[in-house]
Amino acid sequence: MSRFGAAFLTASLLAATALVQPVSAETMASIPMASAAPPHHIAHDAAWGCRDKSDVIDLLFQGMSVRFDDKLATALADGRCVTFKSGESVVIVEPGGHGLVKVQRLDASSVAYWMPARNVN
Repeated sequence: MSRFGAAFLTASLLAATALVQPVSAETMASIPMASAAPPHHIAHDAAWGCRDKSDVIDLLFQGMSVRFDDKLATALADGRCVTFKSGESVVIVEPGGHGLVKVQRLDASSVAYWMPARNVN
């Protein structure tokens, strides 16, 4: 990734973070649990998510380079990351800031994955 690409990505993440308002403890208490939240849907065909937030950040900083493809393929093969189907139902478990969200599939597994928020409707 070029320096300009990295600078643009960093600026985008910082701008997205500035738009997030802090949430008070009273507001957090009124937010329903994830299981009661309405499902969201995966918006893109090539959506992927990782168990570890740092893996997602590392992959996003690779940009659309050959190295990104290699690292994502390795993470998918290792089971650290998974792919999602377009339209698949998920529940947002935690908004992570910096344009990331933690989602959980609506099946029986309790595994949650971090992914870019743009991949979820």
